[in-house]
Amino acid sequence: MKRKLAKSLRPGLGGHVYRFGCNNLSTVGIFARLPRCFFEGKTIVAKWNLDAIRAQFPAFQREQNGEPVGYFDGPAGSQVPLRVADAVSRYLLTTNANRGAPFATSQESDALLEQAHRTLADFLGTNDPECIAFGPNMTTLTLALSRALGRTWQTGDEIIVTQLDHDANVTPWVLAARDAGAVVHQVPVRAEDCTLDLEAFHNRLSEKTRLVAVGYASNATGTVNPVAEMITAAHNVGAEVFVDAVHLAPHRLIDVSSLDCDYLAASAYKFFGPHVGLMYGKREKLEALPAYKLRPSPNSLP
Repeated sequence: MKRKLAKSLRPGLGGHVYRFGCNNLSTVGIFARLPRCFFEGKTIVAKWNLDAIRAQFPAFQREQNGEPVGYFDGPAGSQVPLRVADAVSRYLLTTNANRGAPFATSQESDALLEQAHRTLADFLGTNDPECIAFGPNMTTLTLALSRALGRTWQTGDEIIVTQLDHDANVTPWVLAARDAGAVVHQVPVRAEDCTLDLEAFHNRLSEKTRLVAVGYASNATGTVNPVAEMITAAHNVGAEVFVDAVHLAPHRLIDVSSLDCDYLAASAYKFFGPHVGLMYGKREKLEALPAYKLRPSPNSLP
């Protein structure tokens, strides 16, 4: 399902009303994190009490030279509300334990982890919580996945990345391809509108293509890529698709089931969470991965 974003802003009575509906996310993140309520072909009007929202974020209580502080470094992540800091603190102070043991703190940790998997599965649009993995950040997860997938590639296989992507979704695949003897193709950017050259993308696809790595939204320009179209085209030649959704997840609903991507990664610290990365993978893909792991680690999904 496609959902529209951002265009005009105007003040409203009793708070502020924002209207959203453009194809560029870069400026939207400056003003607010959007409510997750977009509908096909419609512009949604959301009414907020900004004072009540700001009160939930200790960072907004700071002043500089006697003036309130505004945080414009959106790509670095969102500010953290007090409830998130309290939850992390409460866990570290009272529930810090290894998993799988019969004592209370371990059982509470197990329950919390299971809840986190269910919550993020719902957030990304899958009914299988075991298809969600957590890691330090998106970059680390992508590196781990690239190491595993790269072990299945051979000399002459082809990988496609794009010039519009963050390096975290480029270099891991380039390094894995180099180690496997695979060829890397890069999709160029159209200078006139900062969109991907889709003709070049389709021309680079072939039966030798093993993986397409593409960002859902650009961290630099806010461009939203036609990921659904690219996934369909890649699957038609038998390739897998990895989607970097770090900069789209805070702004649009993601439905990995309808999107049909093989893998998708995001970062919780972009939408008010702690500095944690998360990744979705199709069950059959994850179960088939020759993952790097220690001997005690099981082959089954978490």
